[in-house]
Amino acid sequence: MTFSDLINKSFNGNFSRVTATQLPFDQPLANCSSNNSTKLILNSQAIGVGIFLAVFILFAIVGNILVILSVVCNRHLQTVTNYFIINLAIADLLLSTIVLPFSASLEVLGFWVFGRIFCNIWAAVDVLCCTASIMSLCVISIDRYIGVKYSLKYPTIMTERKAVVILIVVWVSSMVISIGPLLGWKEPPPLDESICKITEEPGYALFSSLFSFYLPLMVILAMYFRIYIVARRTTKSLEAGVKKERNKSIEVVLRIHCRSCHPFRSSLSVRLLKFSREKKAAKTLAIVVGVFILCWLPFFFVYVYYKNLPSETVFKVIFWLGYFNSCINPIIYPCSSKEFKRAFIRLLKCQCQRRRLLYEGGILKVLKLNSVFKKKV
Repeated sequence: MTFSDLINKSFNGNFSRVTATQLPFDQPLANCSSNNSTKLILNSQAIGVGIFLAVFILFAIVGNILVILSVVCNRHLQTVTNYFIINLAIADLLLSTIVLPFSASLEVLGFWVFGRIFCNIWAAVDVLCCTASIMSLCVISIDRYIGVKYSLKYPTIMTERKAVVILIVVWVSSMVISIGPLLGWKEPPPLDESICKITEEPGYALFSSLFSFYLPLMVILAMYFRIYIVARRTTKSLEAGVKKERNKSIEVVLRIHCRSCHPFRSSLSVRLLKFSREKKAAKTLAIVVGVFILCWLPFFFVYVYYKNLPSETVFKVIFWLGYFNSCINPIIYPCSSKEFKRAFIRLLKCQCQRRRLLYEGGILKVLKLNSVFKKKV
């Protein structure tokens, strides 16, 4: 049997039926070109998302460092309230440096590359930082209520030692809430280690949402409602008292030129001034709390009802909206507080001023050396 006979036998004499239309050579070429274009689009999208998230993370890190340094480098900003603000900035800074870079890599790559153990640690630190942030805001709201309600007694009520104890309680409570999944309170992990996500175990989701967000939120809203009522009443009474004392002092000065009423009048004015400062600080922090609620409420609402979520894309947007809060606070402080604005400007200009001073100092040294040389000659 010849080679041609074998071919004819294998195709049963129908070799002529194998036409060009039946050959799949052109189809793989078309698929390759379409796959390449799809990959190119996906790669360009991933690069765009990566650049955006990198800028976002860098902004959050630099902004929160500026907040911390503003208080550390300026004595007049070293108050108990600002220590709580520093704690909030530290929580946001930890989130920006430890959590967000890995969240960004997961978002860009589409899969987890750091292993199962680090995935569990990453998720726990995420919950820790977010819980510490909202508990710091809860403490700040209580602090502002005391400052507005008892403006004169505030320094004796809220001391630095008490502030340190409160901050320790904040971080210990946050650790207790976040450590649950590390101790096994979670759903069984997927076999594929490239999948990493926060636990959806219903019991822990309800527990963490309740104690990390909803209960502190109720305290915050109650405190700021009380602050609003107290501020409104106190402002009216103090302004009326100052006006009344001014009228009395004018009458006394005109009749008997008595100066005994001035100390009382000045103390009332000082109280009004101090109260106004406390109220202004409360307004600034109310903006911070409002933005925090807008950023995190959608996530904690969806987190409890995750099974009814319409799409994964919606969850990702809501998830990153919560992270966005970490970089928005450093914008609020200088916009709402002149003291923080001045501190930010000083810090940003510090490097340039040092360079200018070094440059000018070098020129002065050269001029002095030239003058000495001329005198000797």
